[in-house]
Amino acid sequence: MIGRKMNKQAIITILLALFAMAGQAQIKCHIEGTLETDAWGDEIIICEAGTDLRVLDDPHFHVKAKDGHFTYDIETDFPKLYKVFFLKQYETGSWLTGKFLTENCNVNVTMYEDKPVRIVSNGEEGRKLAMRDSITAGRRPFRIAYAEKHPMLWTLYDVLDAIKMLKHADVYVNFDKSEWEPYLTLYHDKLINYYPGHPVHEQIATAETAYRLQPGKPYIDYTVRNSDGQLVPISTLTKGKVALIDLWASWCGPCRRHSIKMIPIYERYKDKGFTVIAIARERNREAMENAAKKDGYPWPSLLELNDENQVWRKNGVDNGGGAMYLIDRDGTILSTSTDAEELEALIKAAIERE
Repeated sequence: MIGRKMNKQAIITILLALFAMAGQAQIKCHIEGTLETDAWGDEIIICEAGTDLRVLDDPHFHVKAKDGHFTYDIETDFPKLYKVFFLKQYETGSWLTGKFLTENCNVNVTMYEDKPVRIVSNGEEGRKLAMRDSITAGRRPFRIAYAEKHPMLWTLYDVLDAIKMLKHADVYVNFDKSEWEPYLTLYHDKLINYYPGHPVHEQIATAETAYRLQPGKPYIDYTVRNSDGQLVPISTLTKGKVALIDLWASWCGPCRRHSIKMIPIYERYKDKGFTVIAIARERNREAMENAAKKDGYPWPSLLELNDENQVWRKNGVDNGGGAMYLIDRDGTILSTSTDAEELEALIKAAIERE
């Protein structure tokens, strides 16, 4: 009797596993591209949205067109957002990007010299997008109203973009938060259970947590590699200290200038309970070490290699160069400023509160 029960349980387990595997059927997306210009050369980049080539590059991202045409095939476990752009445009620092969702479908891409990439997809999500845009004419309030009645995967990525925009609202002139905040309400009221299991939900949750990283709020904990190369919670490095989390990169000029200005402040307070936890976002260790030596940082730098621990995404910096978070002894964020004078005043006050 016990044996029969165990056999039944084994069969049920196997069937559930097969069902789960069937639910994760592999997606095969075929891209056909046409270049309407040769002004930007013949090399195209196709990669998942959110990829930063300064940190994570791969030969598979690079596609060569021949006689103005290219083809490309992508296999994914879920429909995912991808982007396509000219490599030479990207290298100038200003590029026009096209986006599409991978589906079991064909995607036609047309690329121009000085206007946006044109994408036509015959997949279900592609058709939904075309219908939405034809009705809303690209106007954001209409898009939100449309999404309330017509849920689509594209809208989940719109929510993710909205949170990122709100996180960095202070860098935009005359930024109107009211255009973007409704996406958060829409998500929690209507879309949080839409397409369950899709990785974009985890990305949204991470982005929302990062959005709340403001003065007066608790700082987050996450894994980093310490100076010995061991994975440790960052809280173990900041515990009991007034700490400046300095997210920087060898290729980020502004980040390095901000860090250099902190050197004399560090020297004044390092023996009074202040520390700098510097984390460099790099493709290789040598770039970090050369930059740190050139700039003369008196503190060690930890290495975030090829976005191994997603430190930038967890801090809401994403593809930005870097950021600074000043943390009190109890883990409360004191400032997100990069201004050395402002930070010194806060550091001094925090130390004197001991």
